[in-house]
Amino acid sequence: MTQKALDLLKTPKTASQLARELGLTPEAARLLLHQLARRGYAKPLPCGTACGTCAFRGVCQEPGEVYWWRT
Repeated sequence: MTQKALDLLKTPKTASQLARELGLTPEAARLLLHQLARRGYAKPLPCGTACGTCAFRGVCQEPGEVYWWRT
């Protein structure tokens, strides 16, 4: 499951998007993301407060959510 999560994170995703694709609860996906971050495999994208102005506005489907990507 970890490898599949890393493959999915090649494109930035929120915890809820990752949860849907892996068949997990959003809470379990958040825990997985934090574990991956502690190990240096993933990190959250820095986001400004003005949604729609960053470089990821084209893929952002859930404004206000934290997007994660594979490092």
